[in-house]
Amino acid sequence: MSNKRKSKRRPPAPKRTEPAPEATTPSTEEPPPRRQGLLSGSMFSSGPSPMPPLARTLGRGFLAVIGQPIIVLVTVALVALAWFALLAAGFEGTPGRLVAVLALPPISTYFDLGTGSAIFGIAPGLLVFLGVTLVLRTLIVTALTGMILESLEDDRVSMYGILRSVRALPTVLAVHVLSFSIIIAGNLILPILGPGIGFLGFVAVLVAGLFFLGFAPAAAIREGRPVLDEIRRSGRAAMLPNARHLMFCALYFFLALPVLVGLAPGGTLITANPTLVTWTFAFVVSVVHVGFMGALAYRWVVVEPAVPEDPVKRRPATKAPAKAPSAKARSRR
Repeated sequence: MSNKRKSKRRPPAPKRTEPAPEATTPSTEEPPPRRQGLLSGSMFSSGPSPMPPLARTLGRGFLAVIGQPIIVLVTVALVALAWFALLAAGFEGTPGRLVAVLALPPISTYFDLGTGSAIFGIAPGLLVFLGVTLVLRTLIVTALTGMILESLEDDRVSMYGILRSVRALPTVLAVHVLSFSIIIAGNLILPILGPGIGFLGFVAVLVAGLFFLGFAPAAAIREGRPVLDEIRRSGRAAMLPNARHLMFCALYFFLALPVLVGLAPGGTLITANPTLVTWTFAFVVSVVHVGFMGALAYRWVVVEPAVPEDPVKRRPATKAPAKAPSAKARSRR
């Protein structure tokens, strides 16, 4: 055996490998929802809406009115009775005012203020006139809404719809009182802003009144809750995300005042005997007003299950997550 020491081959040292960089996977977390403003979800936002589209809303509302001859006959009779009642009270003006007899509040309240001022001026008689019209409008709107809801729900109109609507009288009365209040407040405050901005502000007040209070009569008939609860629920329904309800209210306002009033035949003629054309136009326009009432009732029937019981809490502003320090920054520590 040789004395040479057998050299043992040392195994090669394992190569030092750097850890592979972590694979960057796309974040699956959704970005926080954008915070919406007061009316941003009511007109301009996109996405699924709890309310039916505008065309379907108007179609179902007008069908519920025109499809029941009794509602049309009651509408025509109310316009004729209103004109004779105004003549008996001493009204001397144009029959063009007939186009706003059955307008929705607060436009109808604005009509009553103008008509009462034309008859009595600024006198105690004006307050009596407004009190009487307030009660009459409450009864008319409540009864018509009850008939329309029965037409939507059961495709018929009977005494049941009118009797069921009686429990909504306090809520409808409160809607007209609030409409009167916001018009008076607008006439007192908005002129300070000047003729241009003041007029635009007054238009916004009228649209806002219909926007927040428009669902209250139908809600009160179907639910029978206390007055304040129904008014709050009407506002919550209007403020639902992606509801785009402001577009509906703006459409009604600009159709009810500038278009219908401007197209009224004999608009400047002062007479106690309207022509056949004027009567026909007033009847058709009144059916249009009641059709929009039906559209509001249909929207409430559809959206009622989605209206929250409590106010929707606004999301607090979310802070961006802090970035992890880079490798270069860690090496300097």
